[in-house]
Amino acid sequence: MNWPWRMPRDLPWATPYPLPRDTSDALMAAGHCDNFGLLLERYLAYGDERGQLGLLRELTNRKALMPDYTGQRELIEAHHARWQHLADEVGAITFTARVHWRVVVGLGNNAVLGGGMTLHPIFGFPVIPATALKGISRSYAQWVTDRPKEELETRFGMVDGQEALRGDLLFLEGVPVTSPTVERDVINPIFGAYYRDAGKTPPANYLSPQPIFFLALGARSVYRFGVASLSDDPESVAQGAQWLRGALTELGVGSKTVAGYGYWVLEPE
Repeated sequence: MNWPWRMPRDLPWATPYPLPRDTSDALMAAGHCDNFGLLLERYLAYGDERGQLGLLRELTNRKALMPDYTGQRELIEAHHARWQHLADEVGAITFTARVHWRVVVGLGNNAVLGGGMTLHPIFGFPVIPATALKGISRSYAQWVTDRPKEELETRFGMVDGQEALRGDLLFLEGVPVTSPTVERDVINPIFGAYYRDAGKTPPANYLSPQPIFFLALGARSVYRFGVASLSDDPESVAQGAQWLRGALTELGVGSKTVAGYGYWVLEPE
């Protein structure tokens, strides 16, 4: 991804990034960053905004944070092949699903931008954490299928004070099968002044909207999921995979599920 903005020069450091000099020089010489994780979490450029340091506008509105993973197809396919090898080794039941509309996982990960997403720590493409998949699967088993407490503790584990029990189910990280798509999205709250002024300003449509931009997985993203059993119990792993399928299609994963985000459509195997 090439730099789509002109680098500011009025900075207290030698380059547009608060990084070690050799790192910044290498980054500027290349003129681009292929790892979206570094760009989103480490290479945010700052400029002078009305006498104060601030993020460049192109970063705040996410226009400069639109990754294109089509050039990383071989890397993503190789990573998926390693993931599938791991799934086979642990005897996991795997399945494929695509994003129904948009998915937002890890919205609170980036405090500087006020909204991030969960990325692979090395390769920088979006992943669905195993902890999130385990959490929604437990919620589905508890509230949708109404499974007994003893079964939930056996399958998912429990922590109660000094007592802890490891669950039998092992959830694998959700990984892309092909190059995922990342889209820019926005929420546009109008009544910000009403909430800031503790009710002194009445909510009205003439108040100025304040757009808040964030990134989300797009509908063309196809991911692979898997569930295994630590005791190699075929009944346990089949039940866990069923719960995960139901959770992804009926409960959703990540943020804003009430607004329609986070839902998946199962692909035929």
